[in-house]
Amino acid sequence: MGKKLHALGLFAFNNPWKIISGWVLLIVILGLLASQFIQPTSSNISIPGTEAQKAIDRANVLFPNSGKASGRIVFKVADGKNVSDYKTQITDLSTTIRQVEGVSTVADPFIEPSFISQSGTIAYAQVQLKDASGSVTEATISGVQSAVETARTGGLQVETGGDLITKVPGEILGVGEMAGVLVALVVLLITLGSLIAAGMPIITALVAIAVSMAGLFSLSQLISINATTPVLGVMLGLAVGIDYSLFIVNKYRRLLRDGYSYKNAASKAIGTAGNAVIFAALTVVIALAALTIVNIPFMTLMGLSGAATIAVAALVSVSLVPAMLGVAGHHVFTKRTRAIVAAAQAKGPQPIHKVSHSTVWYKWGKHLTNHPVIALIISLAIITTLALPVRDLQLGLPTDQYAAGQTTQKKAYDLLTEGFGAGFNGPLTVVVEGLPAVTEADKTTVRNTLLAQYGQQATAQDLTPAQRAAAAETLNVTVEQYAKFMQLKKVADSLAKLDNVAQTLPAAVVENGTAGIIQVVPNSAPGDQATKDLIQTVRDASNTTNVTGDAAVSLSVTGSAALQDDINSKLSAALPQYLLVVVGLSLILLIVAFRSILIPVKATIGFLLSVLAMFGSMVAVFQWGWFGISDAPGPIVSFIPIISIGILFGLAMDYEFFLVSSMHEAFEQTKKAKEAVVTGFGVGSKVVTAAAIIMISVFAGFIFNHDSTIQALGFGLAVGILVDAFLVRMTIVPAVMTLLGNAAWWLPKWLDKRLPHVSIEGEEK
Repeated sequence: MGKKLHALGLFAFNNPWKIISGWVLLIVILGLLASQFIQPTSSNISIPGTEAQKAIDRANVLFPNSGKASGRIVFKVADGKNVSDYKTQITDLSTTIRQVEGVSTVADPFIEPSFISQSGTIAYAQVQLKDASGSVTEATISGVQSAVETARTGGLQVETGGDLITKVPGEILGVGEMAGVLVALVVLLITLGSLIAAGMPIITALVAIAVSMAGLFSLSQLISINATTPVLGVMLGLAVGIDYSLFIVNKYRRLLRDGYSYKNAASKAIGTAGNAVIFAALTVVIALAALTIVNIPFMTLMGLSGAATIAVAALVSVSLVPAMLGVAGHHVFTKRTRAIVAAAQAKGPQPIHKVSHSTVWYKWGKHLTNHPVIALIISLAIITTLALPVRDLQLGLPTDQYAAGQTTQKKAYDLLTEGFGAGFNGPLTVVVEGLPAVTEADKTTVRNTLLAQYGQQATAQDLTPAQRAAAAETLNVTVEQYAKFMQLKKVADSLAKLDNVAQTLPAAVVENGTAGIIQVVPNSAPGDQATKDLIQTVRDASNTTNVTGDAAVSLSVTGSAALQDDINSKLSAALPQYLLVVVGLSLILLIVAFRSILIPVKATIGFLLSVLAMFGSMVAVFQWGWFGISDAPGPIVSFIPIISIGILFGLAMDYEFFLVSSMHEAFEQTKKAKEAVVTGFGVGSKVVTAAAIIMISVFAGFIFNHDSTIQALGFGLAVGILVDAFLVRMTIVPAVMTLLGNAAWWLPKWLDKRLPHVSIEGEEK
């Protein structure tokens, strides 16, 4: 591959405008496709195969409109007032909202009295929408919010929740993200010494983002794109696009200082550093693509989209960077550096690279090798401290319960809890099937009950024949309606007797009465263990007969609380499985790359330490609420750990490759283990430091995003890279390598013969 990349670098340097125009043309084509086929992203999360999802699917079959989005408008009246005092204001709001595009129906408290709390001070209106949950348009949400804003007068508090709130991130690149890019530019300026050279990695990253995002949205009519997916792509595109280009440009500068011509330096940089970039990108691509084994659609798309972004960033780096170098020529350097390069070129190429002993990088490596045990103890103590909170890790999904306190959805949640109980915000939806069909006997029973309740009043009235006929028709319609619910209501009454059930309501039934939906309101909050226990009780097949009285009847449970519980369980179960795949992959890759057993083991243990520190920091900041970074501390979003493991693995292996490969090259030349560690560290640590700072800056910029999921992901990756680059790779690795000595490079002969030979550094030709 090194030879092919060498040829690519030479072609790109000699024909820069062909490469540049090719990427520009691709961006234009994909941009046009995206503009034609783009669809809004969705905040909906579903996991096929879970009990809750199966119940949703059955409910959608039985009642096709049951999967539509809905929300609540919650009212609280001023002190000393009653909801009825604001009847005109509330009914006018309901009328206005009914006219908003995308709204199906609105049931206000004066249509359904049960929507008013016993105290009479809190009430709500139920809003049914036309779109599916997670796919409500911004126009609909804006229309509802505008109407609500005008109703907040006269001491009436009005809040909204559910699908009436925008759950899609409002912006991908905000002030914080741009600040991260500016920090990266400063680091590039310091590392590369010129604005033109520093701008190349930024341009590379932006091109990679443009291609990958346009490509993603051009497919949005074929695939449902989760709202977090494009943000993840931008995050990765910025970070690795800058880093990969930095490795190549840094190698180019070094080759020029060694006396190579501009053209040869560009081709050799692509043949060596470009080869390392391809190898490093491959590890991240494999790690993210491996998310498909979790078998969760939205995570599969996130993984594949992220992997595609990484692949594009690598391709842009090895093709566009040499093209830009060809355009820039000697202007890529300052005048002082140009003079140094010219002097070196006059002497001719110097293939043997010497490491300056005066640099801070060499001195730090020397210090570590002289005091490896102390370095190891201090590093492990810091990582252990960061990792301690991981014992309290809780996974969840972003819900109104954990929204920031000042948001309308959180206020609505709290008001409903105050007025109707803790479990009202997370009712269970029980799908009942296999009920006996409606019989004439059922209808007779309902008829007799109705006649017993209203018959005397009807008889006492002096009705005309026409009125009597109309009353009989009304009675028949009522009998038909209520008879369908008879068997369902029996099940609802039985469910009401279970522990932790506050209320049950037969909500819908099919025409022949054999299946229906019951809404069960627990006494406990959606995330409480008591609610989880109730879900399992209703699902337990051994309890079904006791509840229904009929072994042929089946019960399945869904609803937001059940769906969250199932998603958490599946993702928690998938996490160790995915971690095992990633760890196994890292061992295999490193054994092949470095012809060693102990180095891969050391690298993998270091990666696990970084993961623990990352998770521990996220728990402290986003679950416990330390430092006030999170506006709404709560459980860590369920899919963040798996996604962050995949990303951190790939980046950690990048740093491992770039550092240890330099040590390996030095060891092959000298066969002196300790000296090889210091020399290799002196060669590779500067660029790894710059790359890590850039990564940290880019990811940290996303902490200022308004979406809590993106905040946590950006923070976790920033901390993970900080720990992995500076504590694991640049402190623990040289310390352990020193303690291992020659044993670090030991590989059984029988295994050496069977492993393929791969050169990470490629070929300079």
